Amino acid sequence: MVHRRLLTVLAIGAVLGGASAIGGTAAPAQKPLTSQEIAKTILSKGTQLTAPVRAGLEMIARGDRQLGSNGTTDVSLAAAANKANQSQGGNQEAGGGLQNVLVNNPGEDSHQTDQTTQSETTVAVHGKNIVVGFNDSQMALGFALTAGLDLTGYAYSSNGGKTFTDGGGLPNRPGEQNLGDPWLGSDRSGNFYFSNILINVDPFTGFSYGIGVAKSTDGGRTFSAPVKADTQPEAAMNYTSDKPALATGRDPIVASRDNTYVVWDDFVFDPTTFTLTNGLPVARSFDGGASYQVTYADRLVQGGKTGCSFSQFFGSSILAGPRDGTLYVAATKLAIDDPGCNFPPPTFSHVLYKSTNGGQTFGPGTVISDVTPPTPTALLKLGPHQYMRLAEFPNLSMDPAGNLYDSWNDGSKGKSHIRLAKSSDGGATWGCPTAQPSSCWVTTGANDEVQPAISADASGVHDLYYKRNADNTLDVIVANSTNGGAGWAFKRVTSQSFPGVYTFPQFDGAGLASAYMGDYIANTSDGTNQYFAWGDNRNIVTNFMWPQGRHDPDVFFAQQGQDSNDGGGGN
Repeated sequence: MVHRRLLTVLAIGAVLGGASAIGGTAAPAQKPLTSQEIAKTILSKGTQLTAPVRAGLEMIARGDRQLGSNGTTDVSLAAAANKANQSQGGNQEAGGGLQNVLVNNPGEDSHQTDQTTQSETTVAVHGKNIVVGFNDSQMALGFALTAGLDLTGYAYSSNGGKTFTDGGGLPNRPGEQNLGDPWLGSDRSGNFYFSNILINVDPFTGFSYGIGVAKSTDGGRTFSAPVKADTQPEAAMNYTSDKPALATGRDPIVASRDNTYVVWDDFVFDPTTFTLTNGLPVARSFDGGASYQVTYADRLVQGGKTGCSFSQFFGSSILAGPRDGTLYVAATKLAIDDPGCNFPPPTFSHVLYKSTNGGQTFGPGTVISDVTPPTPTALLKLGPHQYMRLAEFPNLSMDPAGNLYDSWNDGSKGKSHIRLAKSSDGGATWGCPTAQPSSCWVTTGANDEVQPAISADASGVHDLYYKRNADNTLDVIVANSTNGGAGWAFKRVTSQSFPGVYTFPQFDGAGLASAYMGDYIANTSDGTNQYFAWGDNRNIVTNFMWPQGRHDPDVFFAQQGQDSNDGGGGN
């Protein structure tokens, strides 16, 4: 069965071959490509992009200002959806769950009919102040790219998560627009930092998809406009970035100072050499988020005499070690070794990079593990026209003893299950938590589990994820381990199971990608309690298009630990 991502790279060989011929020394000088031609070239190379970035590149390639395809569907995705299966067994989750708190305010979803999606969550905590970020489709005028477009929302709590106030949209930079992919962190002084994708379209300087980091100094109630984190020269114009992840933590030298770090994957196309470079840039701020400098953890150069070979980073995780400030960056690496253009299936792995000087330099990459996509189609079918796309993003965490963990959804056992790798030597080597290969798996059985988010603290390791039930509804579960991942106890987080929503075609009119139902959920610890946030479709919306009602994507929150209502940890 052909994996959906293989379908997106079939044209790479022809494109690279043409580029090599054009860029050869015997060829005449070429006129620099326009932004429209560059966008078409990047799309033709089959690179993996999140929904807003792909939609924006398609807009530039078409030469219009419509952030979407006006209802058309991707042919390769349609083929994958046709092969995706609903649940074929497993058990139904039961039990009361934790106390669930609605984060966003559905009453504010009043600007545009059926633009009511809040999903793809991030959470940060300092004392009683909690901030949850999410993608939010309400601040858009259909498919159109307008100056006021803002797809990044947040809510805050000042009472430890008992209630939340919807903060609306994250402020835009002047003339630029927030495109989502939110990530939050907090420092020891109580400041919150919020990264997301930015789009900058200018008729003179071209287009760029950058990364910005906003800051809050009032407990998350308000945020500044984002400060540009992508400050490297390569990001000046015609630049594409994707999937940022943020971390805060102590400086490795100045222990009293907290730094802010952001990692993402990027694409830089050189219109003179016709070379596409995919990199893993890491931005660092040593001045409280006022400015950022960038170092690449690694770069993958495409083109040249490689036939149809191709490699790419897609999705990353970043961790500032609490013990000594060592910085760890992990990314998913897709690779096709194909000098003869025979189009074999791609391979996937997680790769770790390490910095001991605050992200100024990085050592060579270490392979954490090979990775198998969670399903052959990278989709879960939750019902007719209800699909949920999946990815194999890494998730890093560290326990107080210094053990590193990476968790992801993996399909090598036939179902999508949660897998765990552990390192006890600072990331130099990785393996299962015990000598038993079975300890590499947090979950097994007949159900599917997807989108893990991991945290670790003095009470143990805590792995949060979605579980697909036998009736194709979803629940959020947390697996807790008090012995370093050797064994697990499971607790239901959601107080109510919920179904999928219509994603193929999308019910939401803001131009969301087909099969999009959020790409990740959130789990963080303050050392004592664990804080969870996730996308949840339990609520019902009724309007003139849905007189009988439809399920609505909202964001919910729960807490586990000594200060919560579950009796202290669930182990």
